[in-house]
Amino acid sequence: MGLGRSGPSSGGARSSRRRRALRAELGWSALVTAAASFGAYALVLAALRLAPAPEVAAVRETSVVLAALLAAAVLHERVGLERLAGAAAVAGGVALIALS
Repeated sequence: MGLGRSGPSSGGARSSRRRRALRAELGWSALVTAAASFGAYALVLAALRLAPAPEVAAVRETSVVLAALLAAAVLHERVGLERLAGAAAVAGGVALIALS
């Protein structure tokens, strides 16, 4: 298969079909997700300029707590005792760091 050529032996038609299928699958939700991921990363980098890294890392881990809450509230997942205990431990750790 050649790069960028579309001849009988290059698989150009198959590659073109794959690209069209991929573009059809990638919609606005993929764009919003990519923008949110980039924004979250940019916020972490900005926070690292303002606060020590251990504190930023601890607060960043609160995503576990938010994920557990969203899983229960939005996705109606069953949040078991283990997940609740983990979320409570993370929240407690962040609170201890904030108080120190």
